Amino acid sequence: MKRSRWRNWGRSGTVLAVAASLFMGCSSAAPAPQKVDGGTKQVEKIRIFRGPIDPPMPDSNNKYTQYFIKQLGIEPVYETAPWGGGADYAQKLQTMIASGDLPDIIRPVNGVEQTLITQGGALALDDLLPKYAPNLWKYFPKEIWDIVRSTSPDGKIYYIPSLQNTNNRGLIIRTDWLKNVGLGLPETQEQLVEMLRAFRDKDPNGNGKKDEIPTSGREQGRWFDYIFAMYGVAMWEGYPEWDLIDGKLQYSGIQPNMKEAIKFARDLYKEKLLDNETFLNKQEVWTGKILNDTVGAFFHIADSTITVGGYEGLRKKNPNADFTMVPVPKVNGYNGFYSLKRFGFVEWVIPKKAEAKAASVLKYLDYYYTPEGMDFNLYGLENDSFVMDNGKKKYLPDKDTTENWTQRKTIFSASVSTFDYNSKVAELTIKYPNRYKEMIEMYDRINKTSKVIAGDGMPISVYDGFADIKTHKLYQQYMTNIIIGEWPIEKFDEFVKKWNESGGAQVTKRANEWYQKVSKK
Repeated sequence: MKRSRWRNWGRSGTVLAVAASLFMGCSSAAPAPQKVDGGTKQVEKIRIFRGPIDPPMPDSNNKYTQYFIKQLGIEPVYETAPWGGGADYAQKLQTMIASGDLPDIIRPVNGVEQTLITQGGALALDDLLPKYAPNLWKYFPKEIWDIVRSTSPDGKIYYIPSLQNTNNRGLIIRTDWLKNVGLGLPETQEQLVEMLRAFRDKDPNGNGKKDEIPTSGREQGRWFDYIFAMYGVAMWEGYPEWDLIDGKLQYSGIQPNMKEAIKFARDLYKEKLLDNETFLNKQEVWTGKILNDTVGAFFHIADSTITVGGYEGLRKKNPNADFTMVPVPKVNGYNGFYSLKRFGFVEWVIPKKAEAKAASVLKYLDYYYTPEGMDFNLYGLENDSFVMDNGKKKYLPDKDTTENWTQRKTIFSASVSTFDYNSKVAELTIKYPNRYKEMIEMYDRINKTSKVIAGDGMPISVYDGFADIKTHKLYQQYMTNIIIGEWPIEKFDEFVKKWNESGGAQVTKRANEWYQKVSKK
């Protein structure tokens, strides 16, 4: 794995160049007059930099963009960069910072927020959030803001985190395949294996070919978390996480239950129940296999089973295709769970040099947390996709085209830092009246065996000086080679020893110092 260029920031000359770029120059030009509804008013453009947005954001002439201009006098201008596993995006962000051409708000990656904070390049938001984003401020619980404060040297708030108050990730199973092989939903490990073998052997997609993949994951051993969840291993999208074990915050990747989970995955791989191309599957290849009606069970996000942008497209190939989600299958002797991170990641940072635009940036973000903003997300625009009828909004599904709905979802998901259960229920009820009950059942099912992990919100700075520990490089090397059968399971003990000796012990010490600090609040 190539070393990220971010890791060189802590070395002499580069620090000076970066630090200088954080303060040089001024923010964007003053707002120019713009015609809105036949009149002229001051409209301030705010530059927002984040990862890829698919489908693309609506342009400045779009009716939804014009809506924001009219409501707020603000025009959001989104700038993106290819993700490339995070490396391409990080490179673009690094270039912007080094050149001094920083947008008004950025979505950081690879711990760049900590560099900005320690070098004085991030704007403190403690006073600005209550003043300019009161709805957003109140929406986030105090304990989340306390975690944010715990990650900065001076105890101030320098970023807005993501917030997820319910789990939406779990084991997704093709229920039409289950029906075709005559099985019910698996509740135990034994029933899961029986199901996977039936998917392999009994032609559940009915095409007469032996092309079924019982379950699959992605490169670097990602996105088959449910296998690890069965053994009580804290995982997040394929990365081992930190959780309380024997009263101490510990890395789940080196625990005995991880060894057992890897052993189980190895058995599945050997039987060709786990896709033997798992460690080669890039995201688009993995998704393509699902959409091609060849994967029977996989770990992903609940909404993907119903939305136009998710696996709904599979039904064009197979009209009978259907999905559900299940709690973690039980393994004797283990307390399995899906990991939930309420504090998912660092969502937004406002650079210090963009201070003049901070009020407008926060005002824009705050709008999504107002009743008006939430109604915009659900219903769209008055006399377009809803009308007022006796003082109540009457949604017009026939008028709310797929294009309109997709554009609103794109705008909302590109701007909002939260995943909220009640809002999701409202959205499903309005847009998917025929399937929302089924979706709610899925959410309820996976949340029965979900828990918030103790390392939620731990700052990336605990890994300073130990890049390979931060990137899980050592874990991925041993996990991959053991699962594919290149190395014996006994090599796991060698991995644990190497992990501790190569910095893991020091990182564990820092992690527990942080945890004690947060736990006292």
